Amino acid sequence: MMADERDFPPQKPGVFLRDRVLRRPGARITQEALADALDVSRFTVNQIINGHRAITADMAVRLAFVLGTSPDLWLDMQKRVDLFEARRKLADQMQKLIKLRGKGAQPFISSD
Repeated sequence: MMADERDFPPQKPGVFLRDRVLRRPGARITQEALADALDVSRFTVNQIINGHRAITADMAVRLAFVLGTSPDLWLDMQKRVDLFEARRKLADQMQKLIKLRGKGAQPFISSD
């Protein structure tokens, strides 16, 4: 089973942001300070850290710049959450879908 198919949800990027950045010992950053640095509202930051707003590409670029990370870090975390939730939501409907390609067949689209 792949990591993205596990039974428990991956950590939301907002939780990571709250627990690893805002509450980091010795470097406590307030929601207001982060909002000011990101040039967004405190409400936006609050929604993100409480899991009510997803990380967009725009926000990933802002977070990466302000926190010295990469946009991919934030988007990858969000992607794992989105895929987990989609798989869980669509689990029953997946049985109704028709596979056009079998396992081991060459994909329609190459990643190269």
